[in-house]
Amino acid sequence: MAPFLPSFRGNIKRFLTDVQLLQYLIVLFGLFNLSLCLYEDQVGKFDWRQNYVGRIKFASFDTVSTAKKIIVATEENVVAALNLKSGQILWRRVFERGYAGRIHALSGISDGDFVTVSGGVPALVRAWDLATGHILHEWPIADQNPDRLDSPFISFSTEGLYSIERIEDVKWHIKDGTLHHILPIYNSGIEVTSYDSKTGEKLNNRFISAPFISEDTDCILAAPYLACLRGDSLAVLFMINLFDTTADVPSPVLTTINTIFGAGAEGPYKLETVLGDEPVVSISTDNGQRKRIIIAGETPVPIERDIIGNTSLYVTSLDKEKILLETTYKNGMTEVAAFELHTSTPRPQLSVALTHSSVQAPTIVASICPRQSKGVTCRHLLSCEDHVIALLQHSKLVWAREEALAKIIAVEIIELPMSEGEQAIETEFDQKERDVFSMFLRRICSQVNQARALLQTALGREPPQSNQRADLVRDRFGLHKMIVVVTAAGKLFGIETRKGEIIWQLTVPNIRGLTKDSDKMLLYVQRGSRHFPHSPQCALVAADKDTNEGIVYTFNPITGQPLEGLTRLGYKIKQSMLLHAPTEEFLRSIVILDARDRVHVYPECATAVAASVGKSTYLFTADQTAGVLSGFSLAYSTPQNLIAHKVWEVVMSTKNQRITQIVSKNPIERVHSQGRVLGDRSVLYKYINPNLVAVVTQGVGSTHKNTLNLYLLDVISGAMVFSLVHKRARGPVHVVHSENWLVYSYYNEKSRRTEIATLELYEGKTQSNTTVFSSLATTKLPIVERQAFIFPLSIESIRETITEKGITSKHIMVALANGGILELPWMLVDPRRPTNPEMREEGVIPYMPEIPIHMDAIVNYNQSVAKVSGIHTSPSGLESTCLVFVYGLDLFYTRVAPSKTFDVLKEDFDYYLIIIVLAALVISSYVTKKLASQKAQKQAWK
Repeated sequence: MAPFLPSFRGNIKRFLTDVQLLQYLIVLFGLFNLSLCLYEDQVGKFDWRQNYVGRIKFASFDTVSTAKKIIVATEENVVAALNLKSGQILWRRVFERGYAGRIHALSGISDGDFVTVSGGVPALVRAWDLATGHILHEWPIADQNPDRLDSPFISFSTEGLYSIERIEDVKWHIKDGTLHHILPIYNSGIEVTSYDSKTGEKLNNRFISAPFISEDTDCILAAPYLACLRGDSLAVLFMINLFDTTADVPSPVLTTINTIFGAGAEGPYKLETVLGDEPVVSISTDNGQRKRIIIAGETPVPIERDIIGNTSLYVTSLDKEKILLETTYKNGMTEVAAFELHTSTPRPQLSVALTHSSVQAPTIVASICPRQSKGVTCRHLLSCEDHVIALLQHSKLVWAREEALAKIIAVEIIELPMSEGEQAIETEFDQKERDVFSMFLRRICSQVNQARALLQTALGREPPQSNQRADLVRDRFGLHKMIVVVTAAGKLFGIETRKGEIIWQLTVPNIRGLTKDSDKMLLYVQRGSRHFPHSPQCALVAADKDTNEGIVYTFNPITGQPLEGLTRLGYKIKQSMLLHAPTEEFLRSIVILDARDRVHVYPECATAVAASVGKSTYLFTADQTAGVLSGFSLAYSTPQNLIAHKVWEVVMSTKNQRITQIVSKNPIERVHSQGRVLGDRSVLYKYINPNLVAVVTQGVGSTHKNTLNLYLLDVISGAMVFSLVHKRARGPVHVVHSENWLVYSYYNEKSRRTEIATLELYEGKTQSNTTVFSSLATTKLPIVERQAFIFPLSIESIRETITEKGITSKHIMVALANGGILELPWMLVDPRRPTNPEMREEGVIPYMPEIPIHMDAIVNYNQSVAKVSGIHTSPSGLESTCLVFVYGLDLFYTRVAPSKTFDVLKEDFDYYLIIIVLAALVISSYVTKKLASQKAQKQAWK
């Protein structure tokens, strides 16, 4: 019995150990089951991302570290390091939006780090590690005075309060570890404060008398000198050394225009800093036709040589010699001519020429000419007029980056055309011949061509398309499309959706946004790809930079080829819209309202079509500053002339309010369900008004608190359908308007959080318009359900999903400030979510004020998208799938299925297995049938 007890105890211990191990394994496998993630082979399979930095503002070559790179600071408030050989982004740091993140200065590279100055009051000075982009030091340059921090447009100096009307008047300069803050004070002088760029210690503060500085004085910094140009007809150039500590009172040096150009020069004059390694300024005269340079110093040295006015200048160093680089662009050719700075001696061995479609009107922003064993190798970093960044070396383009895509202002997703085989079939049915033999012969030829194409495809010998790329054809499910984007630089791109490849690009010269306050341009799809043999056509509506008059540019969105090219309208555009009625060639015309309220049609040949539908055509305009909306009708038009008659006018806001947003519904949206079934089997009909727009106004209320107003306005009749006020709330406001509901986000100042509010409009349990909606026949106001929710993160943009038939559930795509793209189901923000158990109904979850964010709902997983400015959604050929394109500083494309992919098999579906199972079933059925017949025969013989 004694030997049995130890063995029993050992068995118990081993059993307990095995049980614990089993528990650990269960927990481990449970964690695996709870993990929701992407497989490695699924990353980038249905989505892609492209990173950009924006247009260059400052740049510096890395000459310290082994891995050579270029440090750039851009207009999009980005500091980044680019690979010298490929131009790829090694690391990138994105600052705040607006003036709070604007970069004012970038130092040279020394000891493996560099310094930037950004922001307003207080400005932030940061030291960055060159290799990793990590912050080494950070300190504010202004005193932490609350009164001073209230406005970035106020600066304090030892001479008193200085109001900066042009914030660019403040200058910054970093050299040899010292940061200089130059503050001009009108009609008084200049205050120069020096700091240690790493510690923030104030080293020196001095005031320089300069009473010639005023609002009419144009001042630039050519460190260590400040150059100011005053006057027009009798212009005088002042130069003063800001950092000369030897002189107690530095005195400015005066130089007249006649001394620089000689007699006969005419204004206006323009003063510019010449970038580079030497303090040099340039002055343009004769309306910018020619310019000359002045080498700054105790005695300024004018160079008596005329330079063409549109030439960009840069000063680089070769050993101890200063070289002036003059860059000109003409007829597609870029020429960089090199001259010795002081003597203007040509240096042909340093001059280069380049002809490349990616380089247009470039400017050198950084240059380096190191002497090597093989000779001098000059590298020039170019910033082009169309925002392209390029590296030029030995007359060769090393690489180029399309940074115009960092600022997209208009997007359309276009269907691709049919393949040549499908076009042949369409041609066959399009013929109107009555000869049976000809139709039969054409049918035989078409089928032979299809059989040949099938055989070539099976053998892998499919020939390329004759007029376009072989892969730019419509696929079976309508997932392969063309993204057409318009950028603020006036450059258009065609991007295919599979891999994000840029198929074509073109630049429309000398255009800008339709208003001076924004870069907004309008992109219209006049004809899609479904109207073979007519080619698709898009139209860009913008304004001319010089005359402010409207222009229309038409092009093929698939190939990028211009159709009618650039058309100058000769009048300013007040409003425009795409007409719903097409012409005989399936072309939808553009109706334009000019500044004098006259109506025009583009193209003019479609005037009769526009007049035929004039009674049902309305336009509305909005004056954002005055807060006035006006409605116009074309009912009084004639076939020869369109007439706009004002039918209503609404004053939306008071003096302290300003219209910030006007949001309408998606014109291609389809509503599948007209009502909502309640728990008692009754139907609550939706208020589906296609003419309803949401108007948002913001301003300061009577209690000096920020106020946000939302109005729902019928733009056909001018009727106010609904309005509400949010007190102590401000923007940014993002609105989504779809079907019978509205979702918008705002910032609650009282609770200091982002909130999402939703509205849902219903007609009631009886439907007034059973066939078609009419704004003029509707008198009953809708029932409005509304609710607000707390959102845990800041929102940058929102957009609803859209599908072909509108059957799929609606989700809301939310761009988060942390770079994520959230797919938010509508049921989470449904305003009918019950607040108590008595109000519960089927299919509606109970109300909870906080909206949870599930990580598996982030559609871009770890592919963060910075500074999102918009989201564009488009239906695909599958009812379950919606295409999503997110744009901002980065581009991201994906596809989502709000109701899952109910109309297509999954990508990992095992086709071989189902074939084997079906084959086994077919064989077994025949075998069973044979055995059954034999059995029946044997029984019959018995």
